[in-house]
Amino acid sequence: MLPVANKPLLDHVVSSLADQGIDEVVLVVGHHRESIQSYFGNGSDWGVDIDYVVQEPRRGTGDALLQAEPFVSGEFIVINGDRIVESSLIGELLDRQRETTNACLAVTRVDDATNYGVVSIDSGNVTDIVEKPPAYDIPSRLANIGVYAFGPEIFAGIRQTERRGELGLTDVLAEQLESHPVSAVRYDGPWLDLTEPWDLLSVNAGMLDITGPQVSKQASIHEQATISGANAVAPNVDIGPGGRLLRDCAIGKGARIGANTVLSNVVVLPDVHIGPGSTLEDCIVGEGATLGANVTVGGGTTDITLDERVYHDVRFGGVIGDSVELGDAVTVDPGTIVGNRTTVQNGSTLQGSIEFDAMVRRG
Repeated sequence: MLPVANKPLLDHVVSSLADQGIDEVVLVVGHHRESIQSYFGNGSDWGVDIDYVVQEPRRGTGDALLQAEPFVSGEFIVINGDRIVESSLIGELLDRQRETTNACLAVTRVDDATNYGVVSIDSGNVTDIVEKPPAYDIPSRLANIGVYAFGPEIFAGIRQTERRGELGLTDVLAEQLESHPVSAVRYDGPWLDLTEPWDLLSVNAGMLDITGPQVSKQASIHEQATISGANAVAPNVDIGPGGRLLRDCAIGKGARIGANTVLSNVVVLPDVHIGPGSTLEDCIVGEGATLGANVTVGGGTTDITLDERVYHDVRFGGVIGDSVELGDAVTVDPGTIVGNRTTVQNGSTLQGSIEFDAMVRRG
């Protein structure tokens, strides 16, 4: 439900399915499912019928698919909820599945395969799938991008696969490659994948490259404000005099951007207030956050440690959480993550990771 070009990421996914004539969708939901069900309802706004299946507890993608079995007959598409691809790929996968009757998965070439399922192929068929291999032992540069076409026989395969904790779809496919061929469909189009926090910025920018500028007529933009490049501005946004959106910004509904504030490569969620004279780059601002005057998020590259893994040279100014209150003249160093509902005193400098509900004082 995170916003990409001011629409939830999952909205783009459902729209791609509808574009290919798919009119029945099953969403496997769990944590915070109420927000998804409230947004999509029965799917009529997208021209589809949506059913919901609850997976609790979460036991992997294979188990998630198994929960949807009562709603599925014939061939069908499975797509991760955090992947945006061209809708034509969905049609191509279905055509290949009908032609071969094999399970099919989409693959694309990547420079760094350590974050993905790596696929080896021969004569168009998958010969091996390895999840997140170490950098010193990568069998290929082809990544599984989380879009599949199956027939109903996949459900028997899931039930027959030995479980070792969570059960992933790739575990099922890898275990049955010899008896049940899997066809690989190569994909060279745009592929937007949201895995780490900073990916939201690149996914947002990628979508804006596709859609172009989107400025609501219900936004209030001062005649001395400037919007250049591909940016998305939602209804009821207010941008003051001298305000500038330079590139790849998505400004959520009801946000207020103060006079002479400059934003570049920034995702602003709804109901944010950014004071005058501020400069924000390469960052995410959570819903309902309030930033005082002359706040600086400088952006740029940094090393980030997340879940005990170090990511080097990441271009990321940071995350300012929901309902955070930053005082005037606060500086946010690259890579900083400010927890929800944190309050920060005027003139403070923030770095690293700051817990939820914290009080930060200068000095």
